[in-house]
Amino acid sequence: MAGFLSRFATQHKVQDLLNEQASFLVRSARTLADMVAAGTTERVELNRALHQIENDADACNHLVLQEIGSRFILPYDRGDLIELTGQIDTCVDLIDEAGNNLVLYKIGEVHEQLFEMADIIIQCAEHAITAVGKLKKIEPSIRTEWLEINNLENRADQIYRELIIDLFESDRSGKEILARKITLDSYEAAVDSFETLASRIELLTLKES
Repeated sequence: MAGFLSRFATQHKVQDLLNEQASFLVRSARTLADMVAAGTTERVELNRALHQIENDADACNHLVLQEIGSRFILPYDRGDLIELTGQIDTCVDLIDEAGNNLVLYKIGEVHEQLFEMADIIIQCAEHAITAVGKLKKIEPSIRTEWLEINNLENRADQIYRELIIDLFESDRSGKEILARKITLDSYEAAVDSFETLASRIELLTLKES
């Protein structure tokens, strides 16, 4: 009986691990913003730092999954927690990809609106980490976080459309247009991933509230 009961746990350890994992969202988002503002040479070093953050986030994700897999984390459904931690990992992966594309496609000077897009990613990350922290007691104010993420995603969509129009109206070569579009797409994907994360948090909250 003792062995069986030991498989049940409060959510505190998992919550601590989720908080740690979510912290990589902000760290990676801020590093990405630094890359947008940096020169070509500095971006290479920052890209290495971003890759390391992504690797550390992967390791943390595995720890969360191990804990979820070995215990029943009351009051949450195991599948919901797996989806949540997986989506956090996806957000970090896509931020890493967005930064990597700046270096891979040798993107030089960027449009000023890309700075706003990078700032939106930071804001999404900050709302996400706050929302994850509020899961411990399922605070009613958690709803504010996912609504803010949705609002930020809508603004990012608008910026993306404006940047695409500006790109195709430019006199850049076809090769450069393609490289910049792929890069812009990765920024949009990073923001969209936070909207998916917000939906995961919303669903988990509604099921357990």
